Amino acid sequence: MEIAKSAIYNFFLFLLFLLQISCSHQKKTDVKQDTNVKSENVTKRVSVIEIGSPKSGEMFTIGDNIEVKIGLKESDVKIDSLIVESNGSKTVINPDNLDYTWETKDLYTGANQIKVFAYSGSNKIDSYYLKLRFKSDIKPEQYECKIINTYPHDKNAYTQGLFYDNGVMYEGTGPRGESSLRKVRFETGELISILSLDAKYFGEGITAFKDKIIQLTWTSRTGFVYDKKSFKLITTLQYPTQGWGITTDGEKLIMSDGTQTIHFLDPEYFNEIGKIEVYDHEGPVRNLNELEYIDGIVYANVYQTEYIVAFDLTNGKVLKRIDCRKIVPNGFHGERDNVLNGIAYDKKNDRYFLTGKRWPSLFEVKFVKK
Repeated sequence: MEIAKSAIYNFFLFLLFLLQISCSHQKKTDVKQDTNVKSENVTKRVSVIEIGSPKSGEMFTIGDNIEVKIGLKESDVKIDSLIVESNGSKTVINPDNLDYTWETKDLYTGANQIKVFAYSGSNKIDSYYLKLRFKSDIKPEQYECKIINTYPHDKNAYTQGLFYDNGVMYEGTGPRGESSLRKVRFETGELISILSLDAKYFGEGITAFKDKIIQLTWTSRTGFVYDKKSFKLITTLQYPTQGWGITTDGEKLIMSDGTQTIHFLDPEYFNEIGKIEVYDHEGPVRNLNELEYIDGIVYANVYQTEYIVAFDLTNGKVLKRIDCRKIVPNGFHGERDNVLNGIAYDKKNDRYFLTGKRWPSLFEVKFVKK
């Protein structure tokens, strides 16, 4: 009798177990079905926007009013409105009248884009980005160099970076195996102190930020931070581009990479916080090399030329083109290696200094309008 009761009890436990499994399976199935229902309510994205002209990458001049030919492809989805975003402003367009004029007077030089969004009701259906390039709307003023004083310069110094600070000249040199950071009494050419880089590094531009010196390298994507007084290495920095020239406006670092692009970097962590592209009235100015910031304007050597350009740091427009051919030493004209490179400025006495790679002289100059 006890065995029979035990069997019945076990049978009921088994039935209860099966019932729990069934309920659990039903709940999972219900959840899955609910998820499918929700996914069907998501608005489907379709390709409806097209732009006939202008074509992506075309070049215009800042200030041009550009007629953008926006079109809509045939679709089963009803388009109720379009929104065009440009330079922080938004314009609503009716699908029955797709005329849009891009006003560009407030743009920066270089690449700019408009974004076109199509809506069905309140749902965004499609987006289209059109990127164009813009050259400057001003022609640079033409200057040339007038020599005020001539000082000795080490003919072995392959000048990559130069700046003046508190009566002395600091110089960064390359190439690999010869790269260094130097402190020089420029009136006599006397070397006060020198730090040689590891032979694997190709030294590039230098600048001072507060009590530190920052030195770039060319292709190693590595920068060095030194104590300005002792040249003691404080830390190393990494960046994702080539390193060419560097300067500062006292708040951020300003770096060139050999193209027309100028990068703005956080001085503590070297993170990129912005950038501009440098264009004149004809197009992009590439091969920007050694840099010097002077009162809101950046002066840049154009690599393998005998010219310097000065551009507006806020918008990338070239303001001045400086002809330095008259200061190039005999035997260095037409050089492809030992070229003009090195700009320094003494703000207190309003003095400009220029030199070149392995040049025998450092020149104090004035920039005279042609």
